[in-house]
Amino acid sequence: MTQNVILPMTIVAFALSGCANHSEENSTTRRTPIVICFDVEDYITPESEGMDDLPKWMAEIMTEEGVTGTFFVIGEKARSMEKRGRRDVIAAMARHDIGSHTNDGSIHPTITERLEKASWDEGVATILESESAGFDDLERIFGQRPVNLGRHGGSYGPQLVAALGQMHAGYVYSPVSLPGHNAVWFCNTLNFHGEGHDFGYWDNSYYRDDLFNPRLDALDSLLTLHAKDVDVMAFFANHPHKVRAIQFADFNYYKGANPGPGQWKTPELRPPETMKTAQKNFRRLIQHLKNRDDIELTTYRELFDRFSGQRDEINRDELGAIAGRILHEKKVIIDDCYTPAEIFAALTEALSTYKEKRLLPRKIIIQRPFGPLEMPVSDPECRSVPVKEVPELAYQAREYISRTGHLPSSIRYKGKSIGAGSLLALFSELYVRIKDRDLPDQLATLPFEPYPTVNEKKIINEVAFCKYWPVHREDLDMSHLIEMTKLQLWTLKPAWSTVKPGA
Repeated sequence: MTQNVILPMTIVAFALSGCANHSEENSTTRRTPIVICFDVEDYITPESEGMDDLPKWMAEIMTEEGVTGTFFVIGEKARSMEKRGRRDVIAAMARHDIGSHTNDGSIHPTITERLEKASWDEGVATILESESAGFDDLERIFGQRPVNLGRHGGSYGPQLVAALGQMHAGYVYSPVSLPGHNAVWFCNTLNFHGEGHDFGYWDNSYYRDDLFNPRLDALDSLLTLHAKDVDVMAFFANHPHKVRAIQFADFNYYKGANPGPGQWKTPELRPPETMKTAQKNFRRLIQHLKNRDDIELTTYRELFDRFSGQRDEINRDELGAIAGRILHEKKVIIDDCYTPAEIFAALTEALSTYKEKRLLPRKIIIQRPFGPLEMPVSDPECRSVPVKEVPELAYQAREYISRTGHLPSSIRYKGKSIGAGSLLALFSELYVRIKDRDLPDQLATLPFEPYPTVNEKKIINEVAFCKYWPVHREDLDMSHLIEMTKLQLWTLKPAWSTVKPGA
């Protein structure tokens, strides 16, 4: 086939497959799930300044108001409270959802610095070691194991996201999203995007009514505007220590500095008497949020359970419809229910079965490979492949996936490379032509994008911005992590709630 040939009817008259029913439900949801969340970070300010008391009274006010939220806690902060015997603070916070805010916080090397040049396997192993230890400590201290990690500053890398999936945990404040979907699958891990930690920052306003009141007055219109068209949202209440501290405590680590405890400088603090006003205004905010009838206050633990469902198999017609869309739209598509990597793997499985049995399977069990480890070529080095030899290429791709857990960046045919995108198009065309019983002698290998580009610009801009977190070394190089993120866009798809509207 060439690009000018009339396509079979299966391709032209493709049907939208997957989760259309979920899309309809989501658009009629009466209340948008919103999580009131906190980043609990300061293990630097001396105990005598009473900074541990801030997350305590916040947790207690929420409990008194019958509202719950998620406290993301740095492992080092939790260990410091444990060492100081602050069981009262720990008990108050433990009445809410506890997530990780990374094990070591701003201590160098940060997560991003460790992943800066790391290979995929090295990076995943590094994160599993450090963050599993942090999860273990949080479980011991708070009596609940985290099911999410909230990004601390610019701490990011696709290997981090993949490692969290292996830890049966999600990634919050993720830079990855899709239009209308703040809950997505990426690196085979549930991700919750937070647009600048939505509706932050309230940190510097609680202690003065003249600063707080205008923000509260503007909140209704902002919530109405931003919450109506998304599936979930973060409501970032504060960094508890910043309610009193004028600076972030981790200014000690800015630009790659790595002082020991004896060298820490205390941030400038607001007078302790201003915290009475802060408590009053924090309570006003919580009451305001709980009295709205268009939002549902929940936790990231509950949302992790709600959005964790995925389809485990795909039938012959669904796969054919998606293959038709790929050819019709001439791009690596993001389906409602299946990642591009899952579709690629399903096609290799189906065509490998066809190679052996001369028929397409009715159903295929979904595999969840990661994206390629190297950037695929966009322009194939050969222009066509005999139809009878395409199933062999699919078989080779299936074996590569089985052996490595990744999509191949390319497959060689007679010494010439065909990139992953072109392979996806080639396998899609053979699949729909088999279904239509319309097999020519040759199939064209089309130039094709090397990864899906839906929302790419927004995602990559957010990833690139991690470099400018003040904690990071000024010479931090994000290029490796940006390329790896692009490659893992093969693993992107929406996540869908299993809770029906009004339930």
